[in-house]
Amino acid sequence: MPTVPTQVIPYLYVADVPKEVDWLVRVFGFEKIAVIPTGNGRHHGEVRYGAGVVMMGTAADQFESKSPNQAKAHTGGVFVYLDDVDAHYARAKSAGAEIVQEIADQNYGRTYWARCPEGHDWFFTKPPG
Repeated sequence: MPTVPTQVIPYLYVADVPKEVDWLVRVFGFEKIAVIPTGNGRHHGEVRYGAGVVMMGTAADQFESKSPNQAKAHTGGVFVYLDDVDAHYARAKSAGAEIVQEIADQNYGRTYWARCPEGHDWFFTKPPG
């Protein structure tokens, strides 16, 4: 019987999955894995950054789900470790990402905080050392 390595994969609710996937690829440098129609105008999406995967689905009343913008609240975020956070920050900023907190050295590494058009918070950090 095959075994599957344990992974934790964030699953985000968004209003427009194809648009969010395209934005994450263009602005943050994610790789598109898939955008799959799931019926009634909804989609499932997946993107990858290095070995990390983020999945997303269309927010829908029937599932009592909303994007942060729809909910008018920020309840979580995605934290991404990477090697060259300065280059990533420059790319995101020049592509028009909303920068919530400018790049700076913190006790947990060099980091910045951005927000995507759907309202999700994204934290990009190079760990210390």
